[in-house]
Amino acid sequence: MKDDELIADAQFNTLEDRLASVMEAADRAASETGEKKMYTIGICDGYPDILEHANKVQDMGGNGLLINYLPSGLSMLRAIAEDKSIKLPILSHMDFAGTWYQDPWSGVASNLTLGKIPRICGSDSIVLPAPYGKAIVVPERFFMNIKELIFPLKNIKQTLPMPSGGIQAGMIEKAVKDCGVDCMIGAGGGVHAHVDGPAAGARSLRQAIDAAMKGIPVKEYAKDHEELAKAIGTWGTGRTKFQSI
Repeated sequence: MKDDELIADAQFNTLEDRLASVMEAADRAASETGEKKMYTIGICDGYPDILEHANKVQDMGGNGLLINYLPSGLSMLRAIAEDKSIKLPILSHMDFAGTWYQDPWSGVASNLTLGKIPRICGSDSIVLPAPYGKAIVVPERFFMNIKELIFPLKNIKQTLPMPSGGIQAGMIEKAVKDCGVDCMIGAGGGVHAHVDGPAAGARSLRQAIDAAMKGIPVKEYAKDHEELAKAIGTWGTGRTKFQSI
């Protein structure tokens, strides 16, 4: 689970209240399923509040941080990642990245904006747009971004890619093929907008993941899994054509 990148610490939705409520649900889900659950809570703010948020999350038993690394600043991302007292994984969000790389005549290339730069600044995982969802992404650039996150880079550890942006169950097969099994899937509408509700949406994603891990084509697996079949029936398996920018 992750916060939306636009959520901040507000009087009507404080970091403390949000963390307590979601971690309670995460702990309950972990006990019921036998699987550990992570919640990356958004801590974006000005300095020094963002550092105080990071420490508060850790002190309250949180297990993950979400940082919009470009609006918050690369130096701030690096400072939190290098702070030995903060031992929580960092999910970096691409918010604002389009202002860096989407102009074809200027800016910073997407493989640096979404790949090498956040990686060397300490991101444990990063949300980046996938070419089969709602974002306009050139597939070749997407592959370059993934390579920057996982290919050897001296002593810098890999960063876990998180393809996102309109992802639903029918696209999991492509995501795993492109990124490998060591990836995190970002899906919001693909869960909550399922025709039978969020629980069915979550099951459809797990069914698609099971199919990918077993090497079974997603459409074949859907024949015996109702939630997955309905997700594919509603949304298909992703764009077959794209518009380059």
